[in-house]
Amino acid sequence: MSIASRIVPPLVAAALIASAVPAFAQSAPASAPRRDWADRYLTRVDTERKGYITLADAERFANAQFARLDRNHDGTVDRAEFMAAAQRSLDRASPVRKARVEASFERRETLFHTLDQKGDGKVTQDEYLAATRQHFAEIDAQKTGKITADDLRAAHHGL
Repeated sequence: MSIASRIVPPLVAAALIASAVPAFAQSAPASAPRRDWADRYLTRVDTERKGYITLADAERFANAQFARLDRNHDGTVDRAEFMAAAQRSLDRASPVRKARVEASFERRETLFHTLDQKGDGKVTQDEYLAATRQHFAEIDAQKTGKITADDLRAAHHGL
């Protein structure tokens, strides 16, 4: 068997498969769901899989987040507790990702100061939940009491 007879059939098969891929991709339904950050966030918060987030869902999620942040369980989250996860991410980041992680670190720092409404260097659970309620109301532009992934995307683009 010659080299040509061993190489050409696989090359032809590869060429046929490669030419069929764009046709297959074009025939896929246009409405195929694409899971982006908004869909993933909705899935995390909407534990009942309703397809939307209610204020009760948002508050339940915020309470769980607050409990995770309050490492010493004193009922408040100080700056060090709030920044700990971001600091771990920054410490582990590769040189390629470092700039992106640093930017998120800075946004988190700003968020902490926004949540700390009293300016005492601590965020109480009440402050955290008040911010959650305010943020929910801002995203729920139509005042339906429900936030969908599309609402999350629209709010994100409006920033």
